[in-house]
Amino acid sequence: MKYDGDTVKAWAGDSQWRAWRADLARFKKQGHSGWGSEGFWALTLYRMQRAIVLSKYRQALLPLKMLLTLVNKVFTVVTLINLNKNAPIGPGLFIPHGGPIIVHPDASLGADCAIHQVCTIGAGSKPGAPQIGDHVMLGCHSCVLGPVVIGNGAKVGAGAVVTSDVPAGATAVGVPAKPLGKG
Repeated sequence: MKYDGDTVKAWAGDSQWRAWRADLARFKKQGHSGWGSEGFWALTLYRMQRAIVLSKYRQALLPLKMLLTLVNKVFTVVTLINLNKNAPIGPGLFIPHGGPIIVHPDASLGADCAIHQVCTIGAGSKPGAPQIGDHVMLGCHSCVLGPVVIGNGAKVGAGAVVTSDVPAGATAVGVPAKPLGKG
């Protein structure tokens, strides 16, 4: 598959198999093999678990679900990357470095996103979880907390703590993060 971030969402649809293929293609496009990356292995485990969560044969797949849960727990302890199987993550996610990376079960990530090391996407002091659009880049050591919306094409700078919405195309930096503007 030749990776195209603009069409990957439509191509993958609801298929976790196609989303996984898009993830691998994105890693290769960025110059990584994928297979040697902790981020890619975390995505592989996530996609397998997510496929079971969405399957109409969940009961029949219970032994596999239990095995994957155990493998994922060990993997999370070793790499510190925790992509919750209940969080919808779009195709083409790129995790170039190891963890710690945490994704809250109620958070959602769009297609063609990038998460760098030491990121938290989770619940804050207000109830709810982040909704992250397509083509979003989360810099190193960034946190996205609470019921915030990060628009398509936005960037979150390194060390930023996002507690309010970030408009599409904006770059948010600082603690608390403030959008710099579009572009």
